Amino acid sequence: MIPLIDGDILLHELGWSGEFKDKESGEPTLMDFDFVADLLDKKITLICEEVDATKPPIIFVTNSNWIQENKNRFLNEVPEYKAVFRYKIAKTKPYKNTRSNLKPFHFYNVLMYLDAHYALQISEDGYEADDMMAIMQTANIDNTIICSRDKDLRMVEGWHYSWECGSQKAIGPHFTNKFGSLFYKGDKLIGYGNLFFYYQMLVGDNVDTIPGLPSFGEKKAFAELYSCKTDEEAFKHVKYLYLKTLGKEQAKEYFLEQANLLWMVREKGKPYEILYN
Repeated sequence: MIPLIDGDILLHELGWSGEFKDKESGEPTLMDFDFVADLLDKKITLICEEVDATKPPIIFVTNSNWIQENKNRFLNEVPEYKAVFRYKIAKTKPYKNTRSNLKPFHFYNVLMYLDAHYALQISEDGYEADDMMAIMQTANIDNTIICSRDKDLRMVEGWHYSWECGSQKAIGPHFTNKFGSLFYKGDKLIGYGNLFFYYQMLVGDNVDTIPGLPSFGEKKAFAELYSCKTDEEAFKHVKYLYLKTLGKEQAKEYFLEQANLLWMVREKGKPYEILYN
């Protein structure tokens, strides 16, 4: 089993682990990078143990201007930078418009450490790290496992694992088929596969400023999709809800915008694959 690890999350999570406020003085304190590197190695080792890895992990990060400007420093291959395709698709709201550009002090130190000590895969052709993980897992479903705390990736068929962080408990390893599932665990809604994608088509994704369909929250979307048993049934029902809410003139264009923003690419050159007729 090959762990496909979300490096974009590690850059922030482990980067911020080296900063804290002193309890007595309240002053910000910065730890040496050796402290962060040790935590990073332990985190990756733990992930590999939890998923019963049989081969070394591959760490995925999204390409950036900074990576291009410093590509001569990288040991792993650095593809040519292209802007993420979703920024061009987003018309209703700018993609990831509310995200802060604030990065921890050790952000780029973590990146260069990952490059020096692990198999680092930098995204290419305008895809994000998430897409690259989805593409690799789709091509090798039985021998890979996506390891990320980003719930969006759970729409991809195959094995999944989310590691523990703070009050958030670990989830998985869990295998999902293509259609997937949508269920409550306590008061927390968990989704997998295409059914989770269609759920997101209704509720959107606030983190990435993808609005979804107006007036649809978690419980309403769950109630609409819970009884769907096939991809075709879920697709037709979500299409019906778009038509009902927006009208024929608006529904198709808006549906495809949301779909291509939310869909994790499975094969290069092929975005959202279900045709809207």
